Amino acid sequence: MIDVLSRNPLFAGLDPSALADLEAAMRRKDFAAGDVICREGEAGESLFLIVDGFARVLREGRPVARLRRGDVIGEMSLVSGEPRSATVVAAVPTTALELSRSGVAAVIAEQPRILGNLTRILSDRLAATTARVGDTRVRGEAVALLVSDAAASAVPDVISATEASSPRPVALVDVRDSPQGLETLDDLLAKNGTVVIVAGPCSAAAEEAADRTMTLDAPPADVARLGRHIARTKLGLALGAGGAKGYAHVGALRVLEEAGYTVDYVSGSSIGAMVGAWIALGRDSHEIEATMREAFASDTIDEIFKLSLTGGSTGLEAMTRLLRETTSDKTFDDLLVPFVAMTVDLNAQAPAPITEGTLWEALLAATALAGMFPPQEQDGKRLVDGLALVPVPTDAVAEAGADVTVAVNILSRQTLDAWPGEVPPAEPTRGLRSRMLDTLLEVMDVAQLDSSERHAARADVPITPRFGPSSWRDFHLADLFFEAGRKAAEEQLPALQALARPTPKEVLHGRS
Repeated sequence: MIDVLSRNPLFAGLDPSALADLEAAMRRKDFAAGDVICREGEAGESLFLIVDGFARVLREGRPVARLRRGDVIGEMSLVSGEPRSATVVAAVPTTALELSRSGVAAVIAEQPRILGNLTRILSDRLAATTARVGDTRVRGEAVALLVSDAAASAVPDVISATEASSPRPVALVDVRDSPQGLETLDDLLAKNGTVVIVAGPCSAAAEEAADRTMTLDAPPADVARLGRHIARTKLGLALGAGGAKGYAHVGALRVLEEAGYTVDYVSGSSIGAMVGAWIALGRDSHEIEATMREAFASDTIDEIFKLSLTGGSTGLEAMTRLLRETTSDKTFDDLLVPFVAMTVDLNAQAPAPITEGTLWEALLAATALAGMFPPQEQDGKRLVDGLALVPVPTDAVAEAGADVTVAVNILSRQTLDAWPGEVPPAEPTRGLRSRMLDTLLEVMDVAQLDSSERHAARADVPITPRFGPSSWRDFHLADLFFEAGRKAAEEQLPALQALARPTPKEVLHGRS
């Protein structure tokens, strides 16, 4: 029992003698499957420590969590004096140690460290509800994989793919012949990041014991992706607004590719939406770089930024042609990677992510910068560039299903006084430029610096390239923007590797 006590953060730092005294003060209680351990709305008069079995947490009758060996039940209501916030029901025969309110007070008086531990637990829970944080779980996750006979031969490859993508150890419990392996589940969860419970198609015991359940009716078409799904390492890439600085997105993508990562979800605002769409179409960084260099040739840039008498751009037709040609008139249904184009609806004054329809129309809305292009009217909405509210759409990939998010922010105060190394190439001679338009767009960029940094910071791995003197329309600095993105991504690669491992080629392409 002392070993179980020592694993709980509430009792962290207590020496063996103090843990022995704590165990002596607690009373053993046994619960049958279905018994209520504590009930929502009741006064909290004691806490429970699960030492065997596991239980479900229910709020308003709906399951919201599972508790296993070493978990404590009811400590918060003792401290706050509020009624219990949830009902806890034993899912299987479960043994717990109970400590009364007076016992808790006595233990805290003897061991003040427990109060400090409780404060940290409260702080961590608050942080978890207000921000999306990386995986800090001490205990692993149990995943039931219900396998049909037709899919049985794929199990070894699925397990290998899971192990390959997870930075934490992965364990296997095969209960297809007998459920006895489930007896070791708690011990395995204490030592591994993921425990895969392989069971038959109708294994209620496996489903009951697992935190998540998946069904495998046939060999998977993409075993590497299934491995990332089981290990919770599916990668989402969010690409920010910033005009010509979008070449940095390609540099960052090059680093991810060279490291062996696969992008499972992508989102983008403005230029980031364009790069994101090309990624979603299945193009690699070399193809995207070639697409950008051809699309943003000097003559095309001049045409896009051609000025009207009022000082705005008249290049809508050129921009439309560019988007149609670079997406080949494809639709979201044609994409190989789920993609979110971020826009803002002026009517609703709210973000308006686009995930269906024709790509070029979505991108035309996602690049409709105020002062340059008119809002795009679609389904009663007046859509403009996502820069206005969501310059880096990190949440979009998380909501789409990504487990690990990477955000590339190309609007930042982290700038260089001068470009390193060589002197930047001179800007090609162009026609008349509108100082009013340049100033307007520069003001928009400055106004979104804080927002861009804030949205990027929501990612598990934010990447912020540092640029020398430059602006949103300096397409002639493509090489420098690219290298800045590459360098920033290389610096953040260790942070990504701590959360998700790249997929080895033998897993990605299958075994012979």
